[in-house]
Amino acid sequence: MQQVVIERDQIRIGPRWTASYLFPQDSILLGRTPFTLYDITWDHFFSICRKFQSQFARVKYVFIDATWDPIRPDNHELLQRRAELERIFVAAKVVILTLHCQHFYDNIPGVIYVPFFAMCQYPDLVSRPKSGRFGCLNRRPALHRIRLMYNAIEQTLLDPGKDIYSIRFTNLFTNNPYNFTGSGYEWMQEAIMKWPTEISTHPDGFPCDYSIAHPAWHTGIVIITETEPGDKTIICEKTAKGILSRSCFSVYMADVGYRVLEDLGFLPRFFSSHAEYNNIEPLLDIFRSFETQSQAMDYREQHIQQIDHNFEWFGINHDDLTRRPWYSRYEPKLRQALASL
Repeated sequence: MQQVVIERDQIRIGPRWTASYLFPQDSILLGRTPFTLYDITWDHFFSICRKFQSQFARVKYVFIDATWDPIRPDNHELLQRRAELERIFVAAKVVILTLHCQHFYDNIPGVIYVPFFAMCQYPDLVSRPKSGRFGCLNRRPALHRIRLMYNAIEQTLLDPGKDIYSIRFTNLFTNNPYNFTGSGYEWMQEAIMKWPTEISTHPDGFPCDYSIAHPAWHTGIVIITETEPGDKTIICEKTAKGILSRSCFSVYMADVGYRVLEDLGFLPRFFSSHAEYNNIEPLLDIFRSFETQSQAMDYREQHIQQIDHNFEWFGINHDDLTRRPWYSRYEPKLRQALASL
């Protein structure tokens, strides 16, 4: 599969996509789409596709990249955009690739879930000594993360002497305060004004990388706040780093994310319940349950077989994705989805 990138009024051949060999070779992948970028409109995107569609008249499949996590189209929009692209690429089968966990089960023709979290490259996976009670990094100031950290800090459930955590209350790029208008949590705007705009217990409190170098990934228990905790839950590199750092973890995401992990062969449930949607109580209960670092480390040790299974099942040492254990669970779903077109 060849990646084609649209830039302004032109197209160019893009870099080889990590998982391209898993898909039919008589195909192209359209990258830099309005599904993944804010700076290109659908009208402009369609006009460029019409302009250059004759160059790809012989391809059997046209895959559309909709795997960028900040943009979350609903099913109606996915099907609408796919129908419009089918009118442009009339001889090809148009397929949208998505990260939404629910699409693993919906079996919507022309919409295929991709476990991209398990396909990415992860550098610096050196095992490190475990230290600390909880690790919880929150780079992007999403509402569910702010609520969680506000409650944990306000109730003194986190201790800078035992835990490694970070949270910020301003936009990553503009540094403007988070806007709570219409969220139902407007009262929190005033409540957090007494705190610094950034709270970090480590100098590298807000890393943006795919490594597990940060010490927060090497605490007794890791708390992962996924990008979306509700209906549009996706599994990102955060959960992958929890697996690859050999962590005992709890992921704040909807149960459909846990079911995807389980159906791919992972064992993600280290605790009896987990936070999802607006319910953060399971995570607050975890914070309350472990007073010391040694208690957290003991709990991790009790689950070491589950931790090791998840690491081995990820198969990070296999460059060929088809040799990774989880792929044996994903491949039938992929083939079925392609055959149904």
